[in-house]
Amino acid sequence: MFKMLQKAKTGLLLLDQAIFSGTSFLVTIMLARMLPVEDFGIYAGLVLIFYLITSLISAFVAQPLQVSLSATEDTRSYLAFTFWLQTAGALLSAGVLYMLFLFPIEVLSAYGKLIGPAVFLSVGFIMHDYFRKRLLAEDRVTETLKADLLLMAGHFIVIGYILLQDIHSLSGVLIALGVGYIPAFISCIIITRPQLTKTGNWLNYLKAHFQQGKWLFYSAIIQWWAGNLFIVASGFILGAAALGALRLVQTVFGVLNVLFQTFENYVLPQTANRMHNSLNEGRLFLKKIGVQSFLGVSILLLVLFLFSDRIIVLVGGEQFREYGFLVKGMSVLYAIIFMGYPIRIAIRALVLNKIFFKGYVLTFIFGLLSSYLLLSFFNLAGAIAGLILSQLILIVYWQIELQKKDFLIWK
Repeated sequence: MFKMLQKAKTGLLLLDQAIFSGTSFLVTIMLARMLPVEDFGIYAGLVLIFYLITSLISAFVAQPLQVSLSATEDTRSYLAFTFWLQTAGALLSAGVLYMLFLFPIEVLSAYGKLIGPAVFLSVGFIMHDYFRKRLLAEDRVTETLKADLLLMAGHFIVIGYILLQDIHSLSGVLIALGVGYIPAFISCIIITRPQLTKTGNWLNYLKAHFQQGKWLFYSAIIQWWAGNLFIVASGFILGAAALGALRLVQTVFGVLNVLFQTFENYVLPQTANRMHNSLNEGRLFLKKIGVQSFLGVSILLLVLFLFSDRIIVLVGGEQFREYGFLVKGMSVLYAIIFMGYPIRIAIRALVLNKIFFKGYVLTFIFGLLSSYLLLSFFNLAGAIAGLILSQLILIVYWQIELQKKDFLIWK
C-alpha cells in the first residue's frame, strides 16, 4: 500500500512540475510571438532579474526551510516565521527594484517606464516560488498541484485577454501577467493560513536561517552570474540577435524543469530527512532516484538533439533555423547538468554551503577569464562550450569534496 501511495505521489509531483514548467514555457513562447523583438528582449531581461531576486530571498528563507523543517519541533510556528520573512523580503525587493529602475543608467533606461508593472509582477513571481517550495517541503504535493493549476488558469486567461484586446504595450502585458498570479496567491494563503502567534522562537529561527543562508546568498549571486555570464556576454559581444537566440533556446530547454526542479524542491528535503536518520540511507535514495530518472531524461535529450532544426523553427519561426546547432549543444549541456544533480543535492543536504559557494566561484572565475576569447573566436558555439566546461568544473569540484567526506553516491 505504501509503495502504491508513493508512486501516486511521484506521479502527481511530476504532473505538477510539468504544469508549472509547461505554463512558463507556453507563456514565454506566446509572448515571443506577440511582442516586438525589442520588447520581448526587455521582458526576458526582466525575468532574469526576477530569478536573481528570487534566488537571493530563497537563500535566507526557502532553502534553509527545505533542510530544517524535518528537524524542527514546532513546525506551525516555524512555517509562520518563514512566511512573514518571505513577505518582508518580497516587499523589500520591490522597493529596491523600484529605486533601481529610477537610476539614470543607460542599460536600465528601457525599464524606467515599466517601474509599476514590473514591481507588481515581481511580487507575484517571488511569492509563488516560496509557496511551491514550502508546500513541497511539507510533502503536500496535492496542494502544490492545486496552486499551480490556478496559476496556469490565471496566466492562460490573461494571455487570452491580451490577444482579444490586442494589447501590444509591454506595460499592459506585465500588469496582466501580475494579475494572473492572484488566484494562486489567494489559494496558497487559504491553504497555509499564516499567523502571527507563537513568535517566541522566531529569533532563534532567524539566527539559524541567516547562519545557513549567508553562504547560500553569496552562492546565489555567483551562481546567477556563472549561469548567465556567457548569455549576457553574447549580447554585448555578438549583438542582440545572438542574445535572443540563446534565450529562445533556453526557453525550449525549460521543459526539463519537470525533472530538475523536482530534484531541487522535493528530492532535497526528502534526502535531508533520510540523512537525518542515516547518511547511507540518504545516499541510496539519491542513487535510486538518479538512476530511475536517467532513462526519461536521456530519451528527451536525444529527441531534442536529433530534431534540433525542426524544434527551433517550430518555436521561433523560420528566421531561427540557423541556430539549430544551439539546441544540440544545449542537449549535451543539460545531460551533464542532470548527471551532476544528485551531487548537487548531496552538497545541499549535507549543509556544505561553503563548498556549494566555492564551486560557483570557480565557474564564475572561469567565465570571466574565458568568455571573451570563446565568444570572439567561436561565436555562439563558444558560448555553449563555455557553459559545458563550467558545469564540468562544478561537478568535478563538488565530487572531490564529497569524496573527502567519504560520501560517494555512485559507489
